[in-house]
Amino acid sequence: MTGLRKVGAALLAAALACGAMAAGLTPQEEAGRRIYLQGDSPSGSRISARVGVGAGFELTGQSIACGNCHGEDGRGRIEGGIVPANIQWTELIKPYGHQHENGRRHGPFDEDSLRRSIVEGVDPDGNKLDSSMPRYSMSEKDFVSLAAYLKKLENQLDTGLGPEVIRVGTLLPIAGRMATLGEALRDLWSAYFASINDRGGIHGRKLELVVQGLPEDPQQAQAAARALVTRGGVFAVLAPVSAGVERALAEAAGESQVPVIGPLTLFPEDAQTSNQYVFHLLPGVTELAQTLARHAQRELKLADRPLVLWHSDTADGRASAKSLEATLRQAGWRSTVAMPYLARGASHDALAASLKQRAAAAVLVLGPGGDVQALATSAARIGWTPHLLVPGTLASRDILALPAAFRDHVTLAYPTSPANQRSDAMQEFSALLQGRGESRALQSSLVNAYAAGLLFVEGLKRTGRDLSRRKLTATIESVSGFETGLLPQLSYNADKRIGSMGAYLVGVDLDSKSLRPLGGYQLP
Repeated sequence: MTGLRKVGAALLAAALACGAMAAGLTPQEEAGRRIYLQGDSPSGSRISARVGVGAGFELTGQSIACGNCHGEDGRGRIEGGIVPANIQWTELIKPYGHQHENGRRHGPFDEDSLRRSIVEGVDPDGNKLDSSMPRYSMSEKDFVSLAAYLKKLENQLDTGLGPEVIRVGTLLPIAGRMATLGEALRDLWSAYFASINDRGGIHGRKLELVVQGLPEDPQQAQAAARALVTRGGVFAVLAPVSAGVERALAEAAGESQVPVIGPLTLFPEDAQTSNQYVFHLLPGVTELAQTLARHAQRELKLADRPLVLWHSDTADGRASAKSLEATLRQAGWRSTVAMPYLARGASHDALAASLKQRAAAAVLVLGPGGDVQALATSAARIGWTPHLLVPGTLASRDILALPAAFRDHVTLAYPTSPANQRSDAMQEFSALLQGRGESRALQSSLVNAYAAGLLFVEGLKRTGRDLSRRKLTATIESVSGFETGLLPQLSYNADKRIGSMGAYLVGVDLDSKSLRPLGGYQLP
């Protein structure tokens, strides 16, 4: 493992150096970038703009930043039938000037004429600009910063993005109890990226892997996640092993505006509140629990009886139960009971008796740590047999050994099914593993990661050569019905950051010690 650590450190060091060169902005130019993209003054001065005929309607600079219309690359993009000009510096200073579609002509810009254009709304020859062009008010210091950035604009690429390379980061456990998974993922990405690069890359750019090690210590792991996103010199992060660092990763992605594609975790953020830069492929425990609750309400007809929300005794566990409780009440559940897990090894007799007294009809498991077998054993002793609703990602083999009294009373929900895996897609996946014989659990993680890679590469292809983080984010946000050949179809939009929200329901046959499907794909 020492060799793997050295490889990860070397790759990260190289990425940091390359990322620093790619950014290449002075403090003044960085201030100009903020003004251009956000309409916000780093100097603390006020930026405002007047728009419309007579420029009588005033807005804040933040609401009408230059980049909103001219684009982050300065080339302009059609908006409401208006075509903003290309304001890249080499275009502005063309010695022979400009002729516009409306017949207006003028000579080349310099800094003075650019200032008049921005503040007074006239071109270098004194002709009035279209009324759609705002007339800005800003300090001299802010204008100088803006002009400095415009001179760099067309050559400015996002960190991790070069003319011939895209640096892609990932977070892997390269030491400790999960090292086998980290090593398998590293080999998968090395093989997948090599196959793409051998075919010429993506629009002339090759993919370069940057590996950040994921320590076992929780605080160190969170620091490593933040370091990869904020200082790792990467353009995007692909399928990081993010169990335990979900929040730190999402916060860093939001602050740095770095896309994170397909993190490997059981707990993606809620679809309505997740970070706009984090794209999950599959539902987590919360979404699977919602599908199970819907099944209990519609098929099992239990909505008039108490439903136990069994959760971990942590702040996140309590918050998850509270959020789901509100969702279920809106869906028609009359009574829910939030109940924390007992300590491992503790007797569940008193808990079972209390819930029986409340006439609880079902127990919905909301996270790891719940001892389903212990609760079922205690419940069977007193003749209480609630329906047990368990996200499949939390179920162990003990689920097949529950007391016989729970026959037909156990339902699992899985985000995927073997039926999702096409033979051709699995053959391509297997070829990348080069004959590695991974365990079933490990292969599931590898399949999910590879599907994230397919989505990421599809997003790069659709975005085109004129690539940026913002454009890639917008492209993936527009993906609808994308087929990986490995998972259910993936679809995203402005408010949806989990590509596949549904689940496959499975019943537990305690007689044959097997699972049986309870229908097809179901949405929560």
